[in-house]
Amino acid sequence: MPEQETWIGEGNRRPVGVEVEFGRLDAVQAAAAVRRRFGGTLRASSAHRLYVEDTELGTFKVELDWDWVHDAYDDGGIVDKAKELLGELGREVVPTEVVTPPVPAGRLPEIDGLIGELARLGAEGTRSGLLYGFGLHLNPALGPGDLAADPIRRVLQAYLLEAPALRAAIDVDPMRVLLPFVEPFPRPYLDLVLDPDYQPSLVGLIDDYLRFNATRNRELDLLPLFAEIDRERVATAVPDPKISARPTFHWRLPNADIEDPAWTVTGQWARWLSVETVALDRDGLAERLAARRRRTLQREGLWASLF
Repeated sequence: MPEQETWIGEGNRRPVGVEVEFGRLDAVQAAAAVRRRFGGTLRASSAHRLYVEDTELGTFKVELDWDWVHDAYDDGGIVDKAKELLGELGREVVPTEVVTPPVPAGRLPEIDGLIGELARLGAEGTRSGLLYGFGLHLNPALGPGDLAADPIRRVLQAYLLEAPALRAAIDVDPMRVLLPFVEPFPRPYLDLVLDPDYQPSLVGLIDDYLRFNATRNRELDLLPLFAEIDRERVATAVPDPKISARPTFHWRLPNADIEDPAWTVTGQWARWLSVETVALDRDGLAERLAARRRRTLQREGLWASLF
C-alpha cells in the first residue's frame, strides 16, 4: 500500500479492500476465476479456503464463510471428510466470499469484471434466494494522519447523517433487514455523536463507540480501526477473535446484487466517497449538525407542550 499521510477524500489512488459474498459457486471455481483474471498461484489451506497469491494486485482469499469447516482435526481424516461434505451442503445457505487485497480505487472496475465472471459461472447474489443474506464490504484505507479523533469523528458524523438516504438508495433486501449483520446505530448513540458540541479525544471517541456498539454488527463497523489504534481497549470490550485490526473504515453494505449489471462495486465506492465529501466540508457539516439539533429541540418542545 502506498505511504500517504491522509487518504480521506482521495480518489483513484486510494487503496480499498473489497469483500463480496455470493451463493452457489464454490471456492475452487471462484479462485480459478480470480487466477484467470489476475494471474498468480493457487494455494489451498482446506477444501473450502484457497489463496491466490502473487497476483499483480496482491493476495486474494476465497473461502466458504464458515470457520468450522476449515479447521483440521487429527483423527485420521474422518472429521475432515465430514467437514468437506458439510461445506458442499453449506453453500446453499452460507456464502462463498472473495476477499481482495487493497486495490487502488481506480482499478475497482477490474473487480467488477471479476464479479461479472463469477455471475456468469453461476454465482448468485442477495436477491436470488430467500435465505441469501449476502453482502458487500468495503475497506477504505487510512493514513497515519487519519488515525486521530477529528478526522474519524467527522467521517462518522457524515456517515450517520447520510445513512438513511444511503439505505433508501441501496434498497436493502428484506432478508438483510431481518439479519443482524448490518444493524443501524442505536438512537442514543446518534444523539451523542451528532450533537454539534461533540468533540471527544481519541480515547473518548473509542470509549463512546464501545459503550454503545460492543458488536461487529454495525453498518459502519469501526472495531477494526479502533483495534488498530488501541487493540487492548477493544479486545477488553469486545473479546471477539474475528475482529481484524487494520487502518481502514469497514463499511458493511447490505446487498451484493451481483447478477444486476447496473450494480457495481465502483458504484458503491462512489456512495462512500460522497460520505467523505460531506466530512471534508467542515462548515457544511457543522450546519447540518446544528440543523439537526434545532429539529430535535423543536420536537421536544412540541412534545412537552402537549402535557
